[in-house]
Amino acid sequence: MINTRFLIRKMTIKDIDRVMIIENESFTLPWSRDSYLKEFDNEYASYLVCDVRGEVAAYAGIWVVFEEAHITNVAVDRRFRQQGMGRALMERLEQEACNKKAASIMLEVRPSNLAALTMYRKLGYIQTGLRREYYSDNLEDALLMTKYLF
Repeated sequence: MINTRFLIRKMTIKDIDRVMIIENESFTLPWSRDSYLKEFDNEYASYLVCDVRGEVAAYAGIWVVFEEAHITNVAVDRRFRQQGMGRALMERLEQEACNKKAASIMLEVRPSNLAALTMYRKLGYIQTGLRREYYSDNLEDALLMTKYLF
């Protein structure tokens, strides 16, 4: 683990190589490079990174469509976990959703992802649904978690 400060900034195309490394180490069903590149043209999408001395250490994304916001992904490089980056990114995504007048923000998470579940619950997210056999790699369910913003 590296103990350091970080800067949250907007993701750029130059960040994609590092994002893909973190994506592939973090998820059994990673998004493709092309999927991320298409998000730069998605008017509803916003993506942020945590920058540590010029290196992308974490990233997160959100779609805001009318009054609903959907967190698409959050991932932190293994070397930088437990330093508050995931929480900081989530808080910034929530600010983005509020700025765009979203009433709620939601996400899906595996029940086996205890670290993420703990963080989401501490941030005030509650389980509002279940998507059965959502993940195609092992047919694990997804918990639908929601936070009401106002």
